Amino acid sequence: MRIIAGRRRGHKLEGPKNRSTRPTSDLIREAIFNILADSVEGKLAIDLFAGTGALGMEALSRGASRARFFEQNRENAALIHRNLSTLRYEDLGIVYHGDVFRMSARIAELIDQTPAVIFIDPPYREYENHPGRVRKLLEALIPRLAPGSAIVVEFDEFRDDTLLPNPEQWDVRRYGGTRIGVFRKFDDQAGSASETEFENDEIEEIEAPGANASAERVEPDRIGI
Repeated sequence: MRIIAGRRRGHKLEGPKNRSTRPTSDLIREAIFNILADSVEGKLAIDLFAGTGALGMEALSRGASRARFFEQNRENAALIHRNLSTLRYEDLGIVYHGDVFRMSARIAELIDQTPAVIFIDPPYREYENHPGRVRKLLEALIPRLAPGSAIVVEFDEFRDDTLLPNPEQWDVRRYGGTRIGVFRKFDDQAGSASETEFENDEIEEIEAPGANASAERVEPDRIGI
């Protein structure tokens, strides 16, 4: 894997050791950022189900102001730190370890009044085993998006557009066996309030070795999905 464009173009990323992690391919990553064009510049990048962190780091290379990575697998969380170090982006990235579905209150807090680009690429088995959870996550986050924000969802060819709230508002494209959905929040869009209830739960920020004490701290929180 490598960074495709921007300030770190051509830099290699370390891949996962475990076979359960499916990194977004360079081809799909390039397609995603071709769709987004310059809309990542100056934005907060949020990489959910981050795996190697490649999507968030590609966003940093292309001008995102900072990135937040959410990953349940501890080995992958450590891998994200190593890749941040390789790209010399340690000061721009923070890694959170835990279940994304139980950390969504924290994600909503991050995007409140802050233009962001959110990447959502769960394991494909998540769509098979829990078909409604990604949609509920989207329903919780979309109303909280600041104008100028975007959400990118990657899913497989066997899913239809019904997993996306208001699918007519999404730009959905197919690349082989992969489908990409992009939602943009424009200045004149008023999102309706979400009925999803927020609760508190423990999440963990994973600090890079040698991280300084001024790094952002996190209070436990979650959304019940």
